[in-house]
Amino acid sequence: MCPLCSGDSIEIFSAKGFPVHDCISCGHRFANFDVSWEKLSEIYSDEYFVGGGAGYSDYLADCELLRTRGRYYARLLNNFMSKGTLLDVGAAAGCILLGFRDEGWEGIGVEINPGMAKYGRENFGLEIKTGFFEELDFNSNFNLITMIQVVAHFRNPLMAFDKAYELLVGKGFLLVETWNFKSLTARIFGRHWHEYSPPSVLHWFSPETLERSLFKVGFRMIAKRRPIKKISGRHAKSLLKYRLGESANPLIKWIPDRITFRYPAE
Repeated sequence: MCPLCSGDSIEIFSAKGFPVHDCISCGHRFANFDVSWEKLSEIYSDEYFVGGGAGYSDYLADCELLRTRGRYYARLLNNFMSKGTLLDVGAAAGCILLGFRDEGWEGIGVEINPGMAKYGRENFGLEIKTGFFEELDFNSNFNLITMIQVVAHFRNPLMAFDKAYELLVGKGFLLVETWNFKSLTARIFGRHWHEYSPPSVLHWFSPETLERSLFKVGFRMIAKRRPIKKISGRHAKSLLKYRLGESANPLIKWIPDRITFRYPAE
């Protein structure tokens, strides 16, 4: 059953042993299996942030790249709103949140992994709550909520979107960055596209299915565009090894860890 519209679905292929379905009614693509809150905690253990594979090769080593991304979004938002209070969902250690702080925002983060949240508190002086966004209580509302590469990981996206809507002040904004499973890159690679990596990734949106989901809980689209995303050579090698296995070795040995790549973020 589709998690967005409760419609019937059909299996289109299997990824990492998990069935990937398309909803017949709304077109949403999702991993068709139930994952508990406890299982999600296991998925986003410390290994996710340093072990490569479907996660990060070394999240903290890429902190400056992520901080730059936060500054980019903060400046972009100057076209739509004034600076205010921010909640960053899926903040990890808060590197993107640091970028927003550099540009004059005040805010907090929420992160599943207790080690990452603790690192951000102790080393960056950030307020980062530990737990699931959908289950946490907040003492205030926010002018902006950011979900950067997060919505594909939600157990129940509509529950998360609804909570975000309730937490925003008046005409507050929600910023979402996620992959487009109908992009040219995704269609070229098919089932071998790097984002088909359950159980960490559970949902694959298109611009249309994302907009319909947000509209359902009260949001309306203000703007959309293709994001500018860069990753380190270290992360690129990790992704290639994850998707191609040992056959990637002749290629990745020539990629320096510290080089920066423009990523095909369609």
